[in-house]
Amino acid sequence: MAPEAAPGNSPAETCRIAEADGGRTQVLLSGALHSGWAGRLAAALAARRVSVVRGRGIRRSGHLWDIELLLEPLDRGVSLADIDYLALAREGRTPAEASDASLELESFSLQRTADDLIVDLEGVDGLGFLDRVLRVFAFYSLFPRELHLETRGPKVKDRFHLQGLGGQAPSLQVCEAVGLKLRALAGPQAQ
Repeated sequence: MAPEAAPGNSPAETCRIAEADGGRTQVLLSGALHSGWAGRLAAALAARRVSVVRGRGIRRSGHLWDIELLLEPLDRGVSLADIDYLALAREGRTPAEASDASLELESFSLQRTADDLIVDLEGVDGLGFLDRVLRVFAFYSLFPRELHLETRGPKVKDRFHLQGLGGQAPSLQVCEAVGLKLRALAGPQAQ
C-alpha cells in the first residue's frame, strides 16, 4: 500500500493504492484537480501502457474530486505502485502523436440537461481510447464533472457528464457540434 499522500502533494490530496485480483491495481484519488485532469492522467497512463479497466469519478464541489480506478499494466515491467497519479493528473503531458482518427466508436447517445451534456459511448477498447475521447470533449472546452468507465473484454462502455470551464452548462451549439464529431468518428452504424 502506498502512502496516504505522495511527496509534494498537499495534505488535502490523497492517493491510496491497493492490489486487486488478476494483477490489477485499485487507485483511489481524492483532492483538488482542475479541468483537464482526466485527459492528462489518461494520456500519461496510455504512454506507460496502463489500461483503465474500470473507473468512477465525481466532482464534489469546485475542483474537489473523488476518483476510483481499476488499472491493469499491459507490460509486466510496469510497477503501478510507483506511479504518482496525482502528479500525472495535475501536470501530465499529452503525447503529441495521439489522434481521434483511430477512435473506434460503435454507438453513442447525447442527453442535454440544464447542467450537463451526458454522453454515453460504446466502442472497441484500445490503448489510449479514453485519452482520445477526452481530447474530443476538450476540443469543445468540455470537461467531465462525473465519469463512469467500464471495459469488458474488447468493449468499452463509458458515461461522461460534461460541463464547460467553470462548471457552465454547454450551449446547444456545442452539444450539436459534439454530436456531429462523434457521429463522424462512429460512422454510419451509430445513432
